[in-house]
Amino acid sequence: MAALVVVTVSPASGMSDKEGRLTIFPGGATPTMYPADTPFWVGYGFAAEPESATGLNEAETRFELDVDAAPVSMLTDTQSESGVPVRKTDIADFPSGLPAGWHDFTGRWYDGGRLILSSRAAIQFVEP
Repeated sequence: MAALVVVTVSPASGMSDKEGRLTIFPGGATPTMYPADTPFWVGYGFAAEPESATGLNEAETRFELDVDAAPVSMLTDTQSESGVPVRKTDIADFPSGLPAGWHDFTGRWYDGGRLILSSRAAIQFVEP
């Protein structure tokens, strides 16, 4: 089993969590509104349990995101120690933001190929 990891920086754009990170984690501070056409990113990761000799199963441990029912392309960063994958981060970067209107975000977290968590959030993107 892997542990969920909170990601604070987008490796693609270098934005910190104060500069455009949207959270959709259940019970988290998901915004109800966000400025339209403004860059943002969504990302989550996993870390191998410290006692794991095999590390993460990279193909079966992942975060997936759909926006308006369409899958979003993810950037993946994997860190290894002694050739064993120990941390994996999946990021969806939106450098141009989204147009004004309501947008539906659905996130799914998989560990070992099994769906372990899902979340859905509707966010209204408004003209700045």
